[in-house]
Amino acid sequence: MPRVPEYQSDVSMRPIFQQELDANANAEAFGAGIGRGMQSAARGLDMAGDAIAQVRALEDEAAVRRARNQYITEADGLKYDPDSGFLQKDGRAAIDAFDTYNRDIGGLRKSVAASAKLTPAQQNMFSKAIDPLELDSRRQGLVHKGQSLKSYIVDDLKSSIQTFGDQAMKNANNPSMVQKYIAAGQLELRRQGELQGWGADTLKLQEADFVSGVHKNIALRIAQKDPIAADEYMKANAKQMTGADQYALSQSLETELVQEKSKREAEAILSGGRAASTPDASGASPASGGGGARRIGQAGPTRARAYLQSVSNKSPGAVDNLDNSFATNLAAMMQDAPPEIRKGLGIYSGYRSPERQAELFSAAVKKYGSVAAARKWVAPPGRSQHGEGRAVDLAYNGTSLSHAPQEVVDWVHQNAGKYGLYFPMKYEPWHIEPKGSRGGAQFAGTVAPRNNSIAPRSVAPSYDDIETKLNAISDPDVRDATRKRLYSAMEAQSKAQEANEKQAKAEMWKYIDQGQTPDQVPMEVRQAAGMAAVSAAWSYQEAANRGRDVNSDEKLLYDMRKYAATNPTDFANVDLNDYRDRLSKDAIKELTGNQTTALTDQKKARENGINLTEAFSQAQTQLEAVGITTTGKQDSAREDAAKRVAQFQNALAAQMEEFKRTSQKNPNQLEIQSMINRLLLPVVIKDGAAPPSYGLIPNPFTSAANLFSGSTSREGFAFEAGQRGDNSTVDVVVKYTDIPIDLRRGISTDLERELGRKPSEEEVVQRYEDFVQGRDPTPIVEPAPYDYENSWPNRALQPLSYLPGKALMWLGDEIEQFGNNHQKKEDGPGR
Repeated sequence: MPRVPEYQSDVSMRPIFQQELDANANAEAFGAGIGRGMQSAARGLDMAGDAIAQVRALEDEAAVRRARNQYITEADGLKYDPDSGFLQKDGRAAIDAFDTYNRDIGGLRKSVAASAKLTPAQQNMFSKAIDPLELDSRRQGLVHKGQSLKSYIVDDLKSSIQTFGDQAMKNANNPSMVQKYIAAGQLELRRQGELQGWGADTLKLQEADFVSGVHKNIALRIAQKDPIAADEYMKANAKQMTGADQYALSQSLETELVQEKSKREAEAILSGGRAASTPDASGASPASGGGGARRIGQAGPTRARAYLQSVSNKSPGAVDNLDNSFATNLAAMMQDAPPEIRKGLGIYSGYRSPERQAELFSAAVKKYGSVAAARKWVAPPGRSQHGEGRAVDLAYNGTSLSHAPQEVVDWVHQNAGKYGLYFPMKYEPWHIEPKGSRGGAQFAGTVAPRNNSIAPRSVAPSYDDIETKLNAISDPDVRDATRKRLYSAMEAQSKAQEANEKQAKAEMWKYIDQGQTPDQVPMEVRQAAGMAAVSAAWSYQEAANRGRDVNSDEKLLYDMRKYAATNPTDFANVDLNDYRDRLSKDAIKELTGNQTTALTDQKKARENGINLTEAFSQAQTQLEAVGITTTGKQDSAREDAAKRVAQFQNALAAQMEEFKRTSQKNPNQLEIQSMINRLLLPVVIKDGAAPPSYGLIPNPFTSAANLFSGSTSREGFAFEAGQRGDNSTVDVVVKYTDIPIDLRRGISTDLERELGRKPSEEEVVQRYEDFVQGRDPTPIVEPAPYDYENSWPNRALQPLSYLPGKALMWLGDEIEQFGNNHQKKEDGPGR
């Protein structure tokens, strides 16, 4: 096969230039490689153009993406910004903001494109990327607007439903209006159900809850004024109320319902007052023995006197002539006693005529030997509260109350004050009177006088009346609440009266302290303060007119000091104005200070109280040792002993107060003991007296020595020296053995150094007396020999010619007795 020659670019390869060489022609020899090279170059140029295009496309995409991201960020701000985002708005606010949101979303495309400086090609790409985003944003806005509109309508419906419910509640007294507003609310509920897609069952439940809630709220509104009416409303509308609402309402009303029912029950019981009662079916009291008893209504003119007559063993006049207020209070107290006490209480003695009082007083004089002794137990005619119809002697089981069990005596004494009564004499625990009948009240055991008026407790139902009516209440909760309410109301009434009296008394004493008499105090103030307070004011005025301070009642002051020490909180509530006629100004000032301390510094009040109580206890043993005690004593002797104990303890308290003022601290046990020793220092109190009248027989109780010195003397103790008369003197009398042994030895040692010899017992006693009385030591003088010729018995016999014969005989006997006593003293032990 012939071979076509190939082009040879190298001329050396041409045959003409070859000699005897074989030619080897191929494509490469004819320029094939060059062609390929040119083809490759062309392809390279195409690839470079593609790369440039790709770079430009990437740049466009990057710009569009940046713009799109900016668009998304700003679109999210328009939708979700916490303050201004459209999708964050609700109800009316979202509805009103929808147009603005649409406008802002539409304009966002242009503003982002402008800020990003996109090329036309990029803008075209940006629009295609933004179209779905903008469409979605508009869709979200439209949906949110629809939801907001729906929510707005639903909220408006709920508000309308609530308004209709409120209107129904406001028209609770008009049933037709209530039903009208309930129906209107139901229509709104149905529209709400349509919007929210409720089913029939849901709608039915919603309507039932609405109607029930309206009735529940109406009942609660009624309950604010009348829980019982609310309960009745609930029962009347029970068919329109759900079980849950009825239960909840019952629980809400339970407490108020019980309280309201108890309030009505208590008011009904109190308004009934105190009913007449009788101890037993016959009208006679077991305590009285039936003597003189009559049925209720036969003795009068009051039911109180009728009751008292039924428990009296005296004639009708003993009760019929009692003061009306006193009889009412006394009957009430006896009726209110516990059954086991009440069945034995009676009247042993009531009203007494002047003739009967004279008989009793005469018998007492014969029994006790003197008028003075008799007066301690029986008042003379015209001086007894029995004769005024304002006193009764109580009995128990037909005998004096003094023979009653202690719990009976304690009950009447502790409860008498609630009825305006008190027991004025401790030594007659059976004798009861109206408070204020003596112008004051015994401090211990009773409250301040409440005058001779009918006490609130005396006209209130008796305890038996109350318990009978309480037992008729079927609901135990109402019954218990009523009982508490009743007794609390009666106690509050009593306290209110006490508070009013206390305020009136304070007002009255302001006038008295300004120098006005009780008559110048406004009448309404006097009436509110009461008879006892006015009487006390007159007593105070009488003392002031004499230019003297009121002398303190020692027993009363002692009782008050003990009360302040043992119970400072309660003592702070005592009205000291009630005792201004029985306590000195200094005592009132001291006790007022105790009250102030109790109110402002309880710790200090307790410390002071403990210190004083311990001091009283410390002194008690020594008082008993010297015979100042009530133990084993009866009647007037016991009263006298109690007064001396009070006098001593008051003196001790006064010294302790003085010690605190000077030392700014409470005295310790040793310091208190020193005070006790001084107060119990034996003394002789000499009362100054005029010489005996001529022709009169001297007082047989006056010693011969005192007869001629024109005075009387009695032994006592230093604490009693303050009670002596104006013209009397006090001499200290101390026995050698009375001086504490350590002090006795110390005094003896000092005197021995001073005298150069051992001192006598008399000299030790004299130096001790000087020491305890705080005076300079008395110079010790050697005793002169006894001179009988110039002794007072011998001299006393000189001027006796003027005395009658019987007086001389008596005086001779006295002198002889004195000589015998003197001789015995000379010859006595240790002499």
